[in-house]
Amino acid sequence: MTGLKICGMRSVDDLEACRGADYLGFVVLSDSPRCLELDHARDLMSVCEGRRVAVTTERRPEVLKSMVRTLDPDVLQLHSPLDRTLLSEMAGIGVPLWGMLPVRPGTEVDMPSLPHLSALVLDSPGPRAGGNGRTHDWSLSRALRDMVAPLPVVLAGGLTAENVHRAIEVVQPSVIDVSSGAEANGRKDPCILMRIIEAIRGAQE
Repeated sequence: MTGLKICGMRSVDDLEACRGADYLGFVVLSDSPRCLELDHARDLMSVCEGRRVAVTTERRPEVLKSMVRTLDPDVLQLHSPLDRTLLSEMAGIGVPLWGMLPVRPGTEVDMPSLPHLSALVLDSPGPRAGGNGRTHDWSLSRALRDMVAPLPVVLAGGLTAENVHRAIEVVQPSVIDVSSGAEANGRKDPCILMRIIEAIRGAQE
């Protein structure tokens, strides 16, 4: 079944609400409104039951390595541009790398960088590095998915309980990545999460 990542964990209540997700994303070293201080992220990740994804826009290798030592994440998600020199250096830290690529007409993939990645995150472009709550043309993501196969693809960008089923039908991603679409009044909502999980299951039938 398609996996589920819920991004933007900010509290223990969020963690409780998102029980059942395969991956939980913690935004650090970023300009996102969901960004956490490293100490807070470490405390939350220490009691997290799902696989922990550290999501960042930071690009300095020494800062990234220090952050990984502090947080000990299961996955490190880096933002575009996916510089192959950076990816090559970070590939040696022993943590799987996901790379985020904004999807728009004419999006190009740096194919030589792909061997350093465990998954490619296809997200909507926007003013911030992810979490913009906007969908994009899923046919473009499907074409990119086919281009990079067999590398797993994580689909993000404005996904909700209402559109996840169709998104899976079109793109056939390995993982669905939801952030604001799992929230009510700015907090992760367990009822919304269950609807998302049901939609994912329905898309597999």
